[in-house]
Amino acid sequence: MDPDWQGGHRLSASLVVPAQASRFHERLDPLREALCPFPFVSLHPDHFMHITLILLGFLVDEPEGEDEVSRERLREIEDRARTALSDFPAFPVTLANLNAFPGAAFIEAHDGGMLDRLRSALSVGCGLKTPQGPPHLTIAYFQDPDGTDAPEELISAIARYRNWSIGEIMVENVEMTLLDLRPEYPEPETVARIPLGKAISGQRSSIN
Repeated sequence: MDPDWQGGHRLSASLVVPAQASRFHERLDPLREALCPFPFVSLHPDHFMHITLILLGFLVDEPEGEDEVSRERLREIEDRARTALSDFPAFPVTLANLNAFPGAAFIEAHDGGMLDRLRSALSVGCGLKTPQGPPHLTIAYFQDPDGTDAPEELISAIARYRNWSIGEIMVENVEMTLLDLRPEYPEPETVARIPLGKAISGQRSSIN
């Protein structure tokens, strides 16, 4: 984890869609093998792969900054999210095509705009800011310290998989997760699972 980003905080809360990466080893492994030779590439393990909808903030007892959130506020967000998503239908997302931002390699999410609609419903229903940029599945971080341009070999490696199908996931739940920022790739803790539409169940929060 980037210490400058976390600013000394220990836990970060998010609303995410789980990626079920373990289902797609046959299609993910060639991408990982293509990126692995570059020393500045940090590959995500299966358990760390998810589609982030909204970053809720760093968990603290008494929030002072806009990027901080309390457990009380998380419980409020959960309750409001359950209401906001009670009529939102489950939908499929096709994961395909390797792409990159300056700091990460990711797999595109093709869904006819449904993830954007889901994110908007959560933002409006829970009083949250709508993030910029398309939802996506990050597969690796780039940790090149000097900020130099990506080498041609990396660009070529990504280009080989610009048209590459991974598979399809069904979005039936949104998870609220807590991430311990001290290890490099911690196991996210799911503190609430919020079902979409008619998939509503009796599962409740574990936010204490």
